[in-house]
Amino acid sequence: MWRLALFIALIALVAGTLPAAGARQGGIALPFDEPVVGTLDDQNFRQIYYFEVRAGDVIALTMSTLEGDLDAMILLTDEQGVIIAESDDEGAGTDARIESKHIPADGRYFVIATRFGQEHGSTSGDYSLLLERVGTAAESPGTTTLRYGDSVLGTITQDMPMVFYFVQAQRGDVVNLAMRRTSGTLDPHVDLATVEGAILVANDDDPEAAGTLDAAITNYTITQDGLYLIVATRFGREVGDTQGTYVLTITQTPPETLGSNPEEARLIDYGMTLDGAVDDEIYERYYRFDASRGDVITITLTASEGNLDPLLKLMDQDLEELSQNDNSSGKDARIAAFTIPATGSYYLLATRFAGPTGKTTGTFALELNGRAGIMGGQALEIMYGATMTGMINAQQSSEEYVFVGQAGDVIRITMQRATGDLDSLVTLYDSQRKQLIFSDDDGGEKDSLIDEFVLPNDDMYFLVASRYERDNGTTSGAYILTLELVRAG
Repeated sequence: MWRLALFIALIALVAGTLPAAGARQGGIALPFDEPVVGTLDDQNFRQIYYFEVRAGDVIALTMSTLEGDLDAMILLTDEQGVIIAESDDEGAGTDARIESKHIPADGRYFVIATRFGQEHGSTSGDYSLLLERVGTAAESPGTTTLRYGDSVLGTITQDMPMVFYFVQAQRGDVVNLAMRRTSGTLDPHVDLATVEGAILVANDDDPEAAGTLDAAITNYTITQDGLYLIVATRFGREVGDTQGTYVLTITQTPPETLGSNPEEARLIDYGMTLDGAVDDEIYERYYRFDASRGDVITITLTASEGNLDPLLKLMDQDLEELSQNDNSSGKDARIAAFTIPATGSYYLLATRFAGPTGKTTGTFALELNGRAGIMGGQALEIMYGATMTGMINAQQSSEEYVFVGQAGDVIRITMQRATGDLDSLVTLYDSQRKQLIFSDDDGGEKDSLIDEFVLPNDDMYFLVASRYERDNGTTSGAYILTLELVRAG
């Protein structure tokens, strides 16, 4: 009892002898989640720290003795010097801890790290002081905006079966939500939705938390900048019958850890350059982008540090390889002027020569550039030196390509069957759709060849890859179409 009475008396004494607010502006900045160390003795019996925080945050402070017989004591004050929390022996041994303190208003707060008795005390030693943000108290559910790293405390009851939060997110952010029951019978359920209420992803039972009823959404990729709605609720929502308290945590997966598999591919858009790394543990990185039919893209994989020998692959949404390159220029890899065959999602794979058995490692820069084709999606753009692949069947008896040529250019066009019984037919037209030349079996084995044709004008030309008898034909299969410039005009 004497220690409690003395402690109360000391608090009153401290309140009357605290440095004025202006004098405390010279305190030491106290970061979140990073312990700071100091020493207290008869010459320096207290140290003042400050931190910035917002209303609704829930913080914890721990002052631990590292060396000596220090009897730690901490006080938390607002900018006016009003003590809003204090601790003497709430931690282990003679350590001090202020646990789960709700911050009443935005602003700067001060922590006084001292010893029991302050200037009248007799203990001394080294200490460690740790400030933590342990949650956010949602006093007005539906108006709380969370930040990555926040943990919010809440309650689900029969009268309030759902609690709403918001998060501002950007395209490419990979979001994680975890809703953990802390009391009662609550069977947590969490939704991530648009602000209009359309559910994007939901979870009732976290597969990584077997044996619990906790809920989690893991590695969800945001595809559009904007404000998103988080719904903390229970199994059955309004008609459910469980209730209790919970902690809801939102985090962002660090971008540098993404891409080890297609499911965790990083988003990349036209005009972006992203950094990455390849090593013996993770020898390949996946990226995903959206493209429209007819887009012309160029991808460059540039080694930056280490001895990395880059290998670059382009794949469709089914992870079927469309193109690859290794060492297009020095030790860099580049896929140039590739025309997107169909609207959808595509994958880029940044890896090293020989993949899992390769020996090179290092960092890289991956650059993606793209533009709409000259005919949009009506015809696929093909350039001199390019090779295109496609399919002819009952659903698609022809495919149209477009290129720009100059008068006098001498060109070669080949269309080779790759699979099936396709009887290839290739036809060249000018921009007025006047037929200039065609080939059916000139390449042998039902392949087509237009060899050393001289373009008559500076013009836009169309190539039509088809089959014998076109719409009335019966053959089908995959083909390889190549356009070559033999001599420039």
